[in-house]
Amino acid sequence: MITSMSLPRIAIGATAVLMAAGLTACGGSKSDDGSATKSASSAKARELKLQLTNEGCTPANASVPAGPVKVVISNPGATKSDEVELKNTDGIIVGERENIAPGLSSDFTLTLRPGKYVLNCTFQNDTRDNGSITVTGAAAAEPVVADSALAKATADYLAYVKAETAELTTSTKAFVAALDAGDTEKAKDLFGPTRIHYEAIEPIAESFGNLDPEIDARVNDVADRDKWTGFHKIEQILWTKDTTKGTGPYAKKLLADVQTLASKAGDVKIEAAQIANGAVGLLDEVSSSKITGEEDRYSHTDLSDFQGNFTGAVKAFEVLKPALVSRGDSKLVSDIDARAAAVQKGLDGYKRSTPLGFALYSELTPADRRTFAQQITALAEPLSLVAGKVLPQTE
Repeated sequence: MITSMSLPRIAIGATAVLMAAGLTACGGSKSDDGSATKSASSAKARELKLQLTNEGCTPANASVPAGPVKVVISNPGATKSDEVELKNTDGIIVGERENIAPGLSSDFTLTLRPGKYVLNCTFQNDTRDNGSITVTGAAAAEPVVADSALAKATADYLAYVKAETAELTTSTKAFVAALDAGDTEKAKDLFGPTRIHYEAIEPIAESFGNLDPEIDARVNDVADRDKWTGFHKIEQILWTKDTTKGTGPYAKKLLADVQTLASKAGDVKIEAAQIANGAVGLLDEVSSSKITGEEDRYSHTDLSDFQGNFTGAVKAFEVLKPALVSRGDSKLVSDIDARAAAVQKGLDGYKRSTPLGFALYSELTPADRRTFAQQITALAEPLSLVAGKVLPQTE
């Protein structure tokens, strides 16, 4: 069973809600299309429930046996906490959910190995005292069935990440060159097409501590505006001052950070459930910021970012499709495919023959925003089931 331990500075005045429940992530005698499944079944995921509070979350410290774990986060009314991060001892984020507003809930599923993990319940990347999750027992309590489909999925996804970070590096060099040359219009033209590669693999970037905020923080994401760097700081100068003057130090740092990301991304270790979690996270990015126009608030190039997030989510799903089909989840695959096609059709209506490739955000009508939000929500719903269905299979 799962036990809880107190850490008053993080979880104050709230009842710890934590339970262990055997959940079949995927399996049974019949698939969703009625066909017989394999005798092997997916490992059962224990459910770890966290509740957001204004001080962090409760329980702050907990213990869970090694293996598949479904982390379920609810926010009954906290206004000073809206995200949960789980990091390993190297500071790598292995699972997270953001933008959990009051009244909402979310979850992510992954396989945890023995050891201690940092639990960070925070608000818009604030630094806070952290709790912990202690994972006990052996790394594999049951023999795991070799799954070539999952192995190929992770390999294919990492190949995609490497390709996108290579494109991001090349594009960032051109963007920085335009800034250094004082070519304001060219720099503006390259801003969106450069960022689209970053938006597609943002879950990987978010794994590396402060690297994501250094590259992509908006002004309201940083406590000290004198330390604000990255794409959006440069965006502010380009569009509000209509000049490249003053961008030099930020451009130099941006390129260095992007190169660091490219070097780290090639060595990241990832499991199939994390790929699925990342896909849902990318859709959350769309529904929480891109659709509101707050992401690229100076350039209004949000639809390009929207496409980047969406493309990354679809690619993550695409690499997992063979594993889902082999496990009898063809109906789920078809459902997600149809809903994703509807989103892309809507985006296609805003493509333009411009350097950006899309209309500016100002062309979106309120009705369009509502439609996109509804379509993203409709897609995220079945996509959120995928992580639980691609857990390692057991005898």
